[in-house]
Amino acid sequence: MEYQLKNKKILFLCPLFFNYHKKLMRAMESMGAQVDYYDERPSNTFLSKALLRINRNFVTVQVKRHYEEITSKIKDKKYDYVFICQAEATPKSFLRDVRKMNPGAKLVLMLWDSVANKVNTLEKLDLFDEVFSFDKKDCDQFGLTFRPLFFDKEYEELAQEESELIYDLFFVGTVHSDRYLILNEVRQQFEKNNLNVFYFLYIPSKIMYYQRKLLTSELQGSQITDFSFVGLPSEQLTAKLKQSKAVVDIQHPKQTGLTMRTIEMLGANKKIITTNTDIQHYDFYHPNNICIVDRNSVVVPTEFMTTPYVPVDDQVKERYSINYFILDVLGLTQKDRHEFYSKKSGGGIR
Repeated sequence: MEYQLKNKKILFLCPLFFNYHKKLMRAMESMGAQVDYYDERPSNTFLSKALLRINRNFVTVQVKRHYEEITSKIKDKKYDYVFICQAEATPKSFLRDVRKMNPGAKLVLMLWDSVANKVNTLEKLDLFDEVFSFDKKDCDQFGLTFRPLFFDKEYEELAQEESELIYDLFFVGTVHSDRYLILNEVRQQFEKNNLNVFYFLYIPSKIMYYQRKLLTSELQGSQITDFSFVGLPSEQLTAKLKQSKAVVDIQHPKQTGLTMRTIEMLGANKKIITTNTDIQHYDFYHPNNICIVDRNSVVVPTEFMTTPYVPVDDQVKERYSINYFILDVLGLTQKDRHEFYSKKSGGGIR
């Protein structure tokens, strides 16, 4: 796949999200592309993101100013591809302007959150040549193209390293919905069996913690010291993950798509404990590697931690690599999407 994007010019808009924008940009450049990146959102403060989701009219001025600035920087450039992730903030007027400025470019949108959580994107779908989603349910409902997420080279390299395993279970992530309660259930079961657990529970702000603690039951029994309000540096995350045998994944109740964490663990050859029942329909599923738990009655069978990991076929894994992901979204893969993804996943492709 090296240099398959040689001399291709790509306009890339993506929100700041755990450095995934940097990983995608580096991968495109490694294949020879010239990439102009801009943040898809005008601001990444907690308040700005909340207002955008609640009612974008609250941030209309910010959005207008941000996209006018982008337009002024790209007005004299010509692109082969316009690749946007999420498009929660992106105005329809900007998409129309980009189309006029680049009539020969392919405009594609990737959604790695459910439409239920990104309602601002619905009215923009027709402005793209193709819209991809990681969620098969959304693909069926809105006529989108199914495309699972990806892992990058960091996780491929991790799979090849031999590290001493210190932890039996690992979790690093943002706490939302019923995630804390389920994580607690799993932790108690592991610790009862004298297994070591590493958790890093992140909440964006202390205000959000107290709000959810007082107004919902999501954080029942928690203490503020259970959480961090600053993200875990990537070096520390990787170091802890290397030392862990299994990873727990709890998707948002409104999502059926596989999280980034799930696909990354495929790349890293790590066992997964997940609440996502849809994972059994994917081509890499094996009960030795993946334990599905009921989020309403969490039970992790003790034998799951003792069975050996079964390696996934290299050809299967390649389709979830970051380079293949990019080429697939840009329409540059072989015409075998339907056969590959629908073989076991229930025909989510369109």
